[in-house]
Order: sequence, then structure tokens, then C-alpha cells
Amino acid sequence: MLLHCPRVQALFPKDHIRLEHDGPVWMHWTEHGGTLILKVGDLKFSELSGHDGESGLLLEVELSPGDKVVHKIEGFAAKHSLTLPPQAPSPASECLIQPILAACHVPSQKKFIFAEKSFLEARPGPAGSAEIAVKGEFRTRPVPCQEGDLVIHLTPGDLTRLLAHLRAWAE
Repeated sequence: MLLHCPRVQALFPKDHIRLEHDGPVWMHWTEHGGTLILKVGDLKFSELSGHDGESGLLLEVELSPGDKVVHKIEGFAAKHSLTLPPQAPSPASECLIQPILAACHVPSQKKFIFAEKSFLEARPGPAGSAEIAVKGEFRTRPVPCQEGDLVIHLTPGDLTRLLAHLRAWAE
């Protein structure tokens, strides 16, 4: 499944790293070996200077036109045997889940920045969108890599909760 993301940003102040995309990009939702993966590729590196604060990921996901997004979500859930609840969550509610892994590859720095203990918070965003933020204790490992990307690994249960919220917000 592909969902449009008007904004994607990853900030790692300790390592002076900012990753973002020039303009809108697509978030790819897929499955690999039982793990469900959200991925955004083609992120560009820039040096982050004079910025204190938490490391984390921030994505804005477009949820309009609502009927098309709902159709995509329901099709993806069916394909991966994820049972969406018949009762939608409250449109005002937030979705809090704990990813298996949240990470970024930074090819120009030959770094893999990851958090095995993080928290993902999704909430309704401005007009027809949702905001997804991932905060946690990110660590860095030297790893040669080809593409600047952002990946979030989720269990089927957590992804089902996230999809149920996105569907409710899109409706």
C-alpha cells in the first residue's frame, strides 16, 4: 500500500543529523517475514547544528480523498489477514503503539540510527491528514548503506490498531 506523505523528517541532534524529503513522498506499507513495515525512501541528509531536543521521526500522512484511502486501508488489511474492528475508534482519539524497530539509514555518514524501544503516536492532523511521531532512545551503528530511508517495524496487532485509527480519521 502507498500513502502520500506531504512531510517526512528525522532528527537526531546527538549525531547532528537531519533527514527529510524535498517535497511530498510516498510511504510504502508492506510485510516481510511476519513483520509489517512502513518505509519512506529517498531521504536527504543535512547537518543539524545548534538544535537540542529529542531524537525522533515525524511524518504527515494524507488521508484524502477519504473514500480512496479507506479502500486502500481495507484492501491492505484483508491482504495481510488483519481484522479491522467493526467499531471505529473515536475520531478524536490518539493511537499509541510501541514499534519493534524504528530506524534510518544515512548513506553519506555510513550510519544506521535505530531505536528498539520507542513509542509511536498518531493523531489527526490538519485537514485530511494524520501526524505520526516516533520518539525514543536512538542509537547509532556504523553501517555502509545505499539509500537514505526511514523504516518502522510493527507487529500485526499494532499495525491493525494504527490502520483502524487512520480509517476512522479518513472517514
